[in-house]
Amino acid sequence: MGDGLLYWLLIAIFTLSNSLLLRLHPELARSQFIGLVISGVILALSIFPQVINWRIDYTATSGQLLLDNILVSTIFQNQQPIGLYSHRGHASFVLAAVAVITLVGWQWRWINTRYAAIASILIIPALLLTQTRAGILAFVVAGVYWLYQFPLGKQVRSFMLCTVLVALLFVGAVSLTRNIETLNRFNFDSNTKILKQLTSDRVYLWEISQRGISKRPLLGWGMNGFGTAFPHVKNSKWMKITRLGDFTFDYQGFDGQRGRQALPTVKAHNLILDTILSVGVLGLVSYLSLLGLGLWLVIKSPCRGIEAVVIAYIVFTFTWFECAQYTHLAWWSLSLVGASCVRE
Repeated sequence: MGDGLLYWLLIAIFTLSNSLLLRLHPELARSQFIGLVISGVILALSIFPQVINWRIDYTATSGQLLLDNILVSTIFQNQQPIGLYSHRGHASFVLAAVAVITLVGWQWRWINTRYAAIASILIIPALLLTQTRAGILAFVVAGVYWLYQFPLGKQVRSFMLCTVLVALLFVGAVSLTRNIETLNRFNFDSNTKILKQLTSDRVYLWEISQRGISKRPLLGWGMNGFGTAFPHVKNSKWMKITRLGDFTFDYQGFDGQRGRQALPTVKAHNLILDTILSVGVLGLVSYLSLLGLGLWLVIKSPCRGIEAVVIAYIVFTFTWFECAQYTHLAWWSLSLVGASCVRE
C-alpha cells in the first residue's frame, strides 16, 4: 500500500535519479509528459466498458462470478468501474493527476491544443464515472489553482469553470446517494451523520487513530501504523496481542481466553494521521519538511505549474493514504525541478 522502508527507499531513488536524468537530458521531460498523458487516456478508455458491463475487470477470470454481485477476482459490483487498477480510488487519482498534467503540458506547449482537448474529453468524464469524491475534488482544487496562477484565454477559463461546476455537482450527488451501512445501524445525531456521509465513515478510523497517536506520539507504531495500533487501542479487555497479521490479529484476554478478530484496515485514510501513526510526530515533521522543500523548489524553477499535481495529491490524501499505485506521480512532479523545462 505504500508503506515500509523499502518502499520509501525506492521512492527516494526514483525521485532523485529522475531529477538527475532530467538535469542531464532535459529533453526527456516532454517525453515523460506525453507518456503519462497517453497512459491516462488508456486508463480512461478502460473505464467506459466497465460502466456498461460491470463484469469486465481485465483479468484472466474477467466475466466469471463468485457470487451474483462478486467477480472471481473479488471485485464487487458496486466497486466498479476500477479501470486497470484493483480499486476505483486508485484509478481516480491517476486520472485526476493526468488531467492536471495534460493542462500543464498544454500550457507549456508540449501538447498541442487538439491532443490536449481529446485527452481531456476522455479523462475527465472517466474520472467522474469513478464516482470517487476525493479524486474529483483533487482535480477541482488543483484545476482552480492552475487556473488562477496563470494568464489564460477566456475560452479556457470558461471550459475549466464549467468542468469544476459539473464535478462539484457529481460530488454532491454521490454524497447524497451513497449508502453508508453504519448510518442505518446506529442512531447518530444529524451533524455526525453528515460528517460520516461526507467522509464515507472515515471518522471512525480517525477517532481510533487519535487514541493510537496518544499512546506513541513521538516515534509512532512502525510501518502500517494503524493496523499495528488498532488491536492495542480498540479494547481494554485484551491483555496482550499474540499475533498480528495483514488482515487479522490474535489476542488473549485477562480471563485467559484466546480469540481472533479482523482488522478493519491497515490505514487511517488520512495522510497526516497515517504518517504520525507510522513514524510519529518527528517523522511527520521530516516528511512535511521534505515535501515543502520540493514544492518550493518546483515553484521557484522554470517548471512552475507542475506543483498542481502535488496539490491534487495533498487534497486526495485527506481521505486516502500513501499508495504504491499512485504516490510516485506526486514525487515525479517534484523531480522535474532537475529539468530546465525549455518550452517551444
